[in-house]
Amino acid sequence: MSSTVVAGRDSAFHIVTLGCSKNRVDSDGMDHLLRQRGMRPTADPDGAGVVIVNTCGFLGAARQESIEAIQAIIDRRQDGQVVIAAGCMPALGNHATEIPTGVDHILSTREWYRIGDVVGGLLGEPEVPEVAGCEGMLTTFSRSAAGPSAYVKVADGCDHACAFCTIPSIKGRQASKRPLHVLQEIVDLVAGGTREVVLVAQDTIRYGADLGMKNGLPTLLESIVEQVPDLPWLRMLYIYPSPLTLKMVDVMARHDVLLPYLDMPIQHADRDVLRSMNRPSDIDMTRRLIDHARETLADPVMRTTLIVGYPGETEAQFETLYRFVEETRFDHVGVFTYSPEEGTKAATLPGTVPAEVAERRRAAIMELQHGISLDHNRALIGTTIQVLVEAVGEAEDELGRTEPISAGRARRHAPEVDGMVFIPGAHPVGSLIDVRVEEAGPYDLWAADPLGSTAIEPASRAFGREATRRRVPAARSRAATRRGTRGRGRPVPMATPAGT
Repeated sequence: MSSTVVAGRDSAFHIVTLGCSKNRVDSDGMDHLLRQRGMRPTADPDGAGVVIVNTCGFLGAARQESIEAIQAIIDRRQDGQVVIAAGCMPALGNHATEIPTGVDHILSTREWYRIGDVVGGLLGEPEVPEVAGCEGMLTTFSRSAAGPSAYVKVADGCDHACAFCTIPSIKGRQASKRPLHVLQEIVDLVAGGTREVVLVAQDTIRYGADLGMKNGLPTLLESIVEQVPDLPWLRMLYIYPSPLTLKMVDVMARHDVLLPYLDMPIQHADRDVLRSMNRPSDIDMTRRLIDHARETLADPVMRTTLIVGYPGETEAQFETLYRFVEETRFDHVGVFTYSPEEGTKAATLPGTVPAEVAERRRAAIMELQHGISLDHNRALIGTTIQVLVEAVGEAEDELGRTEPISAGRARRHAPEVDGMVFIPGAHPVGSLIDVRVEEAGPYDLWAADPLGSTAIEPASRAFGREATRRRVPAARSRAATRRGTRGRGRPVPMATPAGT
């Protein structure tokens, strides 16, 4: 350890979260446990006595980003400041040694619930008894500062053995959170004003299998609908292709609160490639799942993620994937080039696809999907959609004049990975409003002024109070040319890898 910990230092903490939505939930849990110890969060890492970097270890690029984030904190660390590396990267034994020297403690993703004791020990504070109800990495907690949308992790770990994936070595086998604990988290979130809950896991469709539940996720969904009637939107992500998906879709069709959004990472469409990936190779079953969703749900939205350049992938196999995307016409698609990961079966396979070939294949599918997504969005022009307002900012014209503009998501948009809806005027953050779509791009939509008095305000006004301090995300936005304005704000990632 390179730094001297000063006992009694200001007990502010700052958490940097990298990687997927599951990591964000773990960061929320650490935030909760540190607050319980009397510590306070701060948005300024330089003003924090404790800085935690919650790392991602899924791909080499993610690990490099984690290394750089930790090193940046260490390079500018203040006297007596504690730096902790947490998350997925420390759980990868073959990569844990790459964590920069100088951190005061390393805490793997399976140990995040120990953050209170670790920080207390580093600060020389007396030991605090374990919080009642703590169940390791499945600890149930309340968010102190939840937003309009919040993730709830219903399980951790994965029972699959996909040849390209490191998640089982990071997380271990699947362990599901008890239904009562899931319900309690959601009840607390809704009481705080959250309007959308997003259920996540490495393989959400298998929720409850380790608890002996036969139809775990469909049963959980029915319970949430019954027990939390004030929740407007409930979304599920990371649905592994499975016959159980049929039952889940049937439940979704019965309840408006269950958004008709099916996120099913299929990774490929060629049977031989899928077998090599150790993925479900019955592509006809996948088609049946998609057809059932489209026949059963009202206005269904389909998202998937794909991998190109997998070892041994031929041009003919890529063409099979390309034709499948062309035929299926997903609403949203994320495409990633294969990344060999040490310790996985795929990393030992022959037939390496040159990087430039993999990138060409990725670009070809993204170009195809660009047109498909644009068609889907243009079909919405003139229709009325419900939007969850997430930010308020300003649009500026060429003469420097500004006007308020709000940004949010429709039911068809998952947080962080899909498009946005831009709406004239400043509307309360966390409200649900009905708007008419005026213009459409391949990712984003532009709406007219809200219709009448259709706004549904959140139970908490806390989001609205924050509105003036938030900027509207502007990446992919046509605000630069629409009506002489240009949007101002931070970039938004278009897609993130799915772990299933």
